Amino acid sequence: MTTRQRIDLLAHAYPRLFPREELLRLVGDQLGHIDALDCWIARERVRVRARAPRLIHHICAGNLAISAITSIAHGLLLDAKNSVKLPSPREDQTTRREISAFVRGLPQSLRDLVSLTSGRDDSAMEQADVIIAFGSDATMAALRAQVRGDQRFIAHGHAVSVLWLADPARLTVREARACAIDVLTYDQLGCLSPQAIYLPPDADLEKIGAKVAGALETEWQRLSKKPSRPLGTRARIAEARDVAHALGHRTWLPPSRHLGWTLIHDPDPAFTPSPLHGVIYLRVSPAEELGTNLAPVRGRISTVGVAGTSPSARWRDAFLDLGASRFCPAGRMQFPPLSWHHDGRAVLGELVTWIDDELTD
Repeated sequence: MTTRQRIDLLAHAYPRLFPREELLRLVGDQLGHIDALDCWIARERVRVRARAPRLIHHICAGNLAISAITSIAHGLLLDAKNSVKLPSPREDQTTRREISAFVRGLPQSLRDLVSLTSGRDDSAMEQADVIIAFGSDATMAALRAQVRGDQRFIAHGHAVSVLWLADPARLTVREARACAIDVLTYDQLGCLSPQAIYLPPDADLEKIGAKVAGALETEWQRLSKKPSRPLGTRARIAEARDVAHALGHRTWLPPSRHLGWTLIHDPDPAFTPSPLHGVIYLRVSPAEELGTNLAPVRGRISTVGVAGTSPSARWRDAFLDLGASRFCPAGRMQFPPLSWHHDGRAVLGELVTWIDDELTD
């Protein structure tokens, strides 16, 4: 089966998740040619060809299915066999179900390339050419110690994302809604979910807060399937609200005080993690102090969503110095293009090896 045929099958099975044109662009951009896996490609005075790994072992985290699904799709595009370790049964069952459902929905020829396992699979770890893992930094460190020198280990550990209001005085209703979409999509559980909204000094916090809070409520009500709030989640949200109240921080809550979202202005500009599940912090920082205020997550910033335009590039340079690997308009944080460099990596280019043929016929 050729790369083009695999693209057609995947796009036909999941046209919204994996549009054909985006898949073609992904392979062409990252491998240099759509047919690089299937035949020799002339480049200057040599011929080159990409070689796919025989087996990719995917180790999935329990917080979000889309990361694992996309990783499996990358393996399928390369015609590699894919061993998938599902999240532990002790974790949220939703992620396990969604990954399994994705595999069941594949056409048979692609489904045959995927095997699912619930427990530790030492055989797959031993035989894999590439190991792709999602999870905590502790999990990544433990796995790294098990990887041989001839295996590739692609670790997606802890990462955070933030929103930046470049021109808060001109924040439109549309931009506020875009911020709300970023916050509420996937219940803030992924690395692309913003945990704070940063804005420059002299912003009208009451006005901005009211606008963002209104957008959060509107977007929450639009959700056809609202995320669950089990006891532990309810406790974390309640604690965040109680702490903010005790410290006298300005807090915006839903009209009925439901637990869908919570907006808190924390006067301390230093980044601290959100308890997630719709809890988002407003923090004020000059561009020149972003490096100091976001120092706790230096090197771990995945995406910066930007609402509005800025007359200065200082804020962008500050985030670049902090190691941010992606900038996008607000509202698109959770929906990167398939050609996105996840954690700054070429998602297909990292998986293949190359053969150079310098012989001439």
